[in-house]
Amino acid sequence: MKYKVIWIMILLLACVGGIEMTSGEANAAGRVAKEEWKKFETGSAGVLEGKSIIVSIFIDDKNSKWTEAAKKKANRKLGVSERYIEKQAKRYGKKVDLVTDIYQNTDLCYVYQTKMNVNDTDKKQDKLYRKIHKYIDTTLPITELREKYDTDSIGFVLHMNKSGVSSTAVHYIEDTKYFYECATLFSKFEGVPEGAATYAHEILHLYGARDLYNESLQDGITFSFVKYIAKRHPNDIMFSTYTMSGKQLTYRIKNEVSRVTAYYLGWKKKILEKKKYPLMRHKKGCFSEGTAWK
Repeated sequence: MKYKVIWIMILLLACVGGIEMTSGEANAAGRVAKEEWKKFETGSAGVLEGKSIIVSIFIDDKNSKWTEAAKKKANRKLGVSERYIEKQAKRYGKKVDLVTDIYQNTDLCYVYQTKMNVNDTDKKQDKLYRKIHKYIDTTLPITELREKYDTDSIGFVLHMNKSGVSSTAVHYIEDTKYFYECATLFSKFEGVPEGAATYAHEILHLYGARDLYNESLQDGITFSFVKYIAKRHPNDIMFSTYTMSGKQLTYRIKNEVSRVTAYYLGWKKKILEKKKYPLMRHKKGCFSEGTAWK
């Protein structure tokens, strides 16, 4: 009984700001209520440390459908991404247990049907995201998933079986309406099967990684810094998903997570680049207004 009383006091303190609770932090007495969880600044994916699950939502739209064979290919790329991210985390002394397999974990796989003709434009992606956000909130067993996998870190991948440019919609601190963080992954890019590195790239966005191939003044990523990355860290997966020889590999990843991306993920506290460039990170796993679409 004593422990129950203590836990109630902890929850009350957290609600009034006495304790900062973030996604990814397990607690011994059970998970907080769904509505409290949805107030975490880190968004649904949270911080890329410890256990995290990726929920796959396969989108059947007006002119594209998913076959079982196509799903298996997507699942294989998720698996490659999972192992890659876990291995990269070890390089920085971090333990990441990423769960993605939709066949070993059938409760991580869903199908969403829409009459929309989904493409990669901002307008269509924004519309799809709003529909999916509602679908997640009203249909998916979020509380049960958090309890079963013992984690508050849940990222979502929206699979499209067509060509397009993949992107990610993340939660940002100022937003009180949209909490679930979703990466839209197209099975092809310009008609060619998309590579596993792109899957890993978009999944890393869910946890705080920034694009390093273009400017983002909100994050302190200037044109000068992009040039620096191209010279010093050209194989960073957030700079390019191609190999150093310019190839796109379907089921292999030869890129790396450099110390710069490790900094944005919260795997490193300090990096040399901070001395010269105004890099911003807010908090681990967090985005601020202006960085929500990646």
